Amino acid sequence: MKYRISAALMIAVIVCLVASITSAQTKPDFSGTWKMNPQKSKFAAGGPDAILIKIDHKEPSLAEDLSLSTPDGERSFQAKYSTDGKETEQNVMGRTAKTSAKWVGDSLVIEFKATEGFFNRKITLSADGKTMTVIVTQSRDGGESAEDTVIFEKQ
Repeated sequence: MKYRISAALMIAVIVCLVASITSAQTKPDFSGTWKMNPQKSKFAAGGPDAILIKIDHKEPSLAEDLSLSTPDGERSFQAKYSTDGKETEQNVMGRTAKTSAKWVGDSLVIEFKATEGFFNRKITLSADGKTMTVIVTQSRDGGESAEDTVIFEKQ
């Protein structure tokens, strides 16, 4: 009898441990169409009038189609990433950049490196999956840097 209680207790502990490890390894799914909320977003030096991102995320692959509106006109780019940190070369708005994406906790960090400088985006998803926060850090060759916080709402 004592052996059965100990065995049952040990099995319960193992099941709880496996369940917690499995849930901890689940990554957010950023799939969907995301529209910038300009009232909630904060830009260091003025930002675009609008940003729309369409994301197809099937771990470990993420593809995005980003378009933005500025006073100077419309711009867009498409990119594909592997969330395992593998670096790829892509054309980003007419410039060649080396890009990579990797998980840092529950946030996905996407880095862009080009001859003019670099920027990265730290992307997090709200618990209800309706709000995506993107912290953009930019650095130019001349040493200038800026940080923007862009809030997106799922459409």
